[in-house]
Amino acid sequence: MKKFSFGIVLFSVVLCALLLLCPPKGYAGTITLTLDSVGGQSSGPDYVYPYNFSFDGSANLTPLMCISYENTIYIGESWQATLVPITGSGNTQYVEAAYIFSLAADPGASAKTIAEAQWANWEFFDPNDPTLLGNLPAGYQSDINTILANAASFATNNLDTNLYPNLDIFIPLAGTQPKGDGLPQYFVGDPVSDAPEPRSYLLFGTGMLGLAFLGFRRRCVA
Repeated sequence: MKKFSFGIVLFSVVLCALLLLCPPKGYAGTITLTLDSVGGQSSGPDYVYPYNFSFDGSANLTPLMCISYENTIYIGESWQATLVPITGSGNTQYVEAAYIFSLAADPGASAKTIAEAQWANWEFFDPNDPTLLGNLPAGYQSDINTILANAASFATNNLDTNLYPNLDIFIPLAGTQPKGDGLPQYFVGDPVSDAPEPRSYLLFGTGMLGLAFLGFRRRCVA
């Protein structure tokens, strides 16, 4: 009986640790974003992906892509946003934004691809902004047209796609931006990409669960 109890206790302890360190991803409520820095690459007069954010005061930084051009944000500025998951949203615009974001977030993406994907999302969400059109770098429009056409085709044929399970749209909440210049921009990205440690714990915990199971099994066989 003692051997059986040891396996159960070990299993329970590891399971509780996993739940604490790796809670299920939720979308209820809001998240507080603080703009810490930009990726360093500028395109025309503007910085492009990534915009590095701290979430709810975390010391870790998460790269997001801006998808609206008209509003203004500043380094160190904070506001609240609602997270809307791409998967299950049924929103073609959000799926298109995720498709475009994936081009820039690809580890092998060139600086030009990142910049063109950024401008494509800006143009997609603010197509008639005269400032945007005036600042668009020369030679980009043809590639942007191709990106937008491919994104539209993908969203039309894959509205319920599961290719972007971790991507969300960050919708700013009115009145939470302290600078007083209206709403901050909308963003797209992975809200859990700033937390590699719990994922490491998850691997460790999974191994511990396996050991607990093997130990319990061996005791039962013996």
